[in-house]
Amino acid sequence: MSVKSDLKEWIREHFEIGDDPDYTDSADIFDLGFVDSFGAVEIIDYIEGNHKVEITQRDIIVHGMKTIDEIAGVVDAKLAE
Repeated sequence: MSVKSDLKEWIREHFEIGDDPDYTDSADIFDLGFVDSFGAVEIIDYIEGNHKVEITQRDIIVHGMKTIDEIAGVVDAKLAE
């Protein structure tokens, strides 16, 4: 399973998003209310625990990490290092 697919499915299940049509790879999961600031911490914890990469404050500032595409892009780039 790709990083993107894994994250998308985990976020969908963990935050009980279900089949909401607004939940897409490019949707801002924070602006749309799917995830709040506490949820952001949970997402980072999940990434660091399951994908074995460290997400820094700089990653969040530089890359935004507000969409599935952005989050997966950062994780994929770190895995390629």
